[in-house]
Amino acid sequence: MPPTSPRLAYGYLRVLPGMGIDDVLRLQRDLVVFAKNNGLVLADVFVEAKWQQLKAWAEVVAHSRMKNVCHVVMPSPEHLHQIPVLAEIMRDEVEREIGGQLWLVEPFDETAAPEQEAGRE
Repeated sequence: MPPTSPRLAYGYLRVLPGMGIDDVLRLQRDLVVFAKNNGLVLADVFVEAKWQQLKAWAEVVAHSRMKNVCHVVMPSPEHLHQIPVLAEIMRDEVEREIGGQLWLVEPFDETAAPEQEAGRE
């Protein structure tokens, strides 16, 4: 039986206010470890360096479609949006855009209603 291909993933993070280069490097390492622990191989990490821009995000979506990568790993919901409800909406939109799954190292708040997390891995 031939070996199976690795499940490729892209990483994405936004440089949030107050984050320094050490924080960004730590988060990148966290994404690599998380991906590996979940059977994924992180092919690249896209960093949104400017607050309130989506240039790196557009690159993630374009690369995901072009290379048929259907997994994106992010540090936490805050990298989608600062408002939790909007972050949840964006998560659904992201998964539609890439035709796959968005993995969060730090999941949505544990106080979320069970039906909000139903079907999430």
